[in-house]
Amino acid sequence: MLLFHGSYAEIREPDLEYGRYNLDFGKGFYLTGLKVQAEKWAIRRVHMARLLQSKGDARPIVSVYESDFCSTDLRILSFDGYTEEWLDFVVLNRGRVEPIESREYDIIFGNVANDDVAAVVDDYMRLLSKGRIDQDGKRFFIKQLQYSKQNDQYCIATQKAIDLLRFVRSYEVRE
Repeated sequence: MLLFHGSYAEIREPDLEYGRYNLDFGKGFYLTGLKVQAEKWAIRRVHMARLLQSKGDARPIVSVYESDFCSTDLRILSFDGYTEEWLDFVVLNRGRVEPIESREYDIIFGNVANDDVAAVVDDYMRLLSKGRIDQDGKRFFIKQLQYSKQNDQYCIATQKAIDLLRFVRSYEVRE
């Protein structure tokens, strides 16, 4: 299976130390099975690097990997679409103020809370923090997510899973 990572640099050897812990599935190295999605990630990361880190020479790069996670004994958590379980897990991770020390799963797979979805998730989290969400409210937000374009992401959360990735190549994306 081919997997793609979009960034502002080629990444031949992924390193878990550089990930942020308050992303959708927590700290990890994020990949997608969708080439176009990785290209969008790369362009976004370049713009952020230029704005926040003064990296004017940053270029959008997609690194391509090969792996066969299915033929291993990895602990994999997989979400099938935008479900209550997916929403609970994303809210748990996005709301983190501290990283967790150990991971229960080696790989977490599911949909991305991208720009469209993030607005719905943010509204849900805001109301949840004020105690204004009940089960009907939660179902309302899940229903809103069903209109979003399907996508995917793999959060590679442990070194054991990182070690199964084989760098294939990288390429630059036109902005």
